[in-house]
Amino acid sequence: MIPRIRQHHCLVRLLGQACGSGSGSVAVGAFPLRAFQTAAPRQQSNEPAPAIRSQCYPRPFSTSRPRHQVPRPPPQEQPSEPLPSTPSTPSASDSDSDSAPAAPSTQTPAAEPKPAPKPKSNYRLISAAIFLLLGSLGGTSLRVLIAPPEPPIPGSEADGYTIELLHEQAEKLPIVKQLTADPAWQSWDAYNTLSAEHKAQHIAAGALAGSRGFGGFQRVFYNPQTGELISVIFFGAAIVGWPGVVHGGALATLLDESCGRAAFKQWGGLSGMTASLKLQYVKATLSNGFYVLRVKPRSEDELDESERGKRHYKALVDATIEDAVTGRTTVIAEALFVGGHGKNGLGKLKLAGKDENLQF
Repeated sequence: MIPRIRQHHCLVRLLGQACGSGSGSVAVGAFPLRAFQTAAPRQQSNEPAPAIRSQCYPRPFSTSRPRHQVPRPPPQEQPSEPLPSTPSTPSASDSDSDSAPAAPSTQTPAAEPKPAPKPKSNYRLISAAIFLLLGSLGGTSLRVLIAPPEPPIPGSEADGYTIELLHEQAEKLPIVKQLTADPAWQSWDAYNTLSAEHKAQHIAAGALAGSRGFGGFQRVFYNPQTGELISVIFFGAAIVGWPGVVHGGALATLLDESCGRAAFKQWGGLSGMTASLKLQYVKATLSNGFYVLRVKPRSEDELDESERGKRHYKALVDATIEDAVTGRTTVIAEALFVGGHGKNGLGKLKLAGKDENLQF
């Protein structure tokens, strides 16, 4: 590596000679340099000092690439708001000259007051209150559903008061009002014609009596022209299988009894027995509610050809259970009863008197 030779002292000497000789500038290398005065004592001169410095002293230079600076835009002046002018007292000269137009007013309009912020509603407090209310209602309903209160004992004072309330509520049902006002329908309360001994042995009139079973309200409507029967029944709280749901066996017992009532009516009050009973549970039947049980025996035209001519001892009956409020069907049934006048018309299957089976 070749060492670099410093020639700074030679450059200073050359510049001193050039400045003393007054040549103005000497080219050193590729850069023109202005001459400057040597270290001689400064003489008094009439020329100002800045001019001497500009002639004798060189300008600083750099070997790096010049940087182009982008000129900054001058700062914009902010428009000043006009000051409100104060009304001046009119002078005599102004009042004399009527032709001069009045100067327009430069008063700024007063700022409108900002509306007060609306108070924020406490949504969290309202939501918490709503959820608390729903939780308490849901918890109470669930407790009553899982562990309902003890139903009143049949024949007690509480049971009699409950039955009175159920009758008042049933009279307001639309179907009860409609059938009661229609003269084509006869009506009676169930089990009225049964004797005390028979009621004690009867499952619906004895073991399931009272407001906790089938005895809260059960009114039967009968149409003699069509043979159709409609029963409006209140299902109590003591006939449930699952909490809040009426037991399927209790529904089968009630359907068997109602279909037998239609068969006995077909035979003129003679009784018989159940040959078959087919049930289809469509939806859950809930307790503590009113339901409508529709029963209709099949006419001669609705029977198959092989079954025609046998209605004096055979009765095919169709039945359904519906919600009294919504009309939703919960159970569909089909039953076959035999009895009446017997197969040969001799009345061998007579089980009870006519008067007992007319209105039960």
